[in-house]
Amino acid sequence: MNIKWYTDFIRISGVHIDFDATFFSGQCFRWKKMDDFYIGVVDEKIIFIKPQDEDTFDIYNCSPDEFKKSFYWYFDLDKDYDEILEKLSGHDSILKEAVEKYRGMRLLNQEPFECMISFIISQNNNIKRIQLLIERLCQAFGKKITYKGFVSWSFPTLESLWSSSIDDLKLLGLGYRAEYIKDAVEKVKNGLINFDELTDLEVQKAKQVLKTIKGIGDKVADCILLYSLQKYNVFPIDVWVKRVLKEYYGFKTKDQIRDFINSFGDLAGYAQLFLFHYIRNNHKK
Repeated sequence: MNIKWYTDFIRISGVHIDFDATFFSGQCFRWKKMDDFYIGVVDEKIIFIKPQDEDTFDIYNCSPDEFKKSFYWYFDLDKDYDEILEKLSGHDSILKEAVEKYRGMRLLNQEPFECMISFIISQNNNIKRIQLLIERLCQAFGKKITYKGFVSWSFPTLESLWSSSIDDLKLLGLGYRAEYIKDAVEKVKNGLINFDELTDLEVQKAKQVLKTIKGIGDKVADCILLYSLQKYNVFPIDVWVKRVLKEYYGFKTKDQIRDFINSFGDLAGYAQLFLFHYIRNNHKK
């Protein structure tokens, strides 16, 4: 990987990232595509990304130091994706096809508090609706930020959501999720949920802690563990993944599913990401 600094952007080359697949695979919700650019909010900054070719992209409003400190981690660049994808492709023919189709997709490592609130909002929602609700939450409780004439809002801090009421949140259209968000905020504020401690815990223990939050079940807990706490051996299961396991693999029992997940070891989360995106975009209705 090479990094070259220009006047108002840095150019990253030697890294293959499929930004469509990465940003719109259901693992994050604050990126959008406008013309040739991907625009998102990360670490309270508006970020522009412009792909140049398959292995080169420009990133705006980000210094080389910020890239190395934040985005190297965010885009999972410390991993050998050639090795990961080779192992996934060799597992079975379905994963091989998924990897071939979305080879440049990356698993994002996100900020835990934002990830937790976002996936609480994701329950029983489609992606467009999730994005809308998160944007309303940010406009109501985040900080207004601008870059090159583009206006957005940072994700709300713990303190700003702590000062909100359930009724405030319901006014945004969050419905019953408002109560879940307040419970999560209170548990983080009171130290009952500590993300540093969760990172150090064994995955099942960390999962049980997250499930003490009202409204968080297995799927949401697994998404938080996978996308923000580096528990890469979890395998979130939603309706799409259930469809893959039943229709594509023919699994009928919990034991079959458990053995399948365990067969991936620490790559289970990567396998789930590729299978989820593949079935959601290629399933014949």
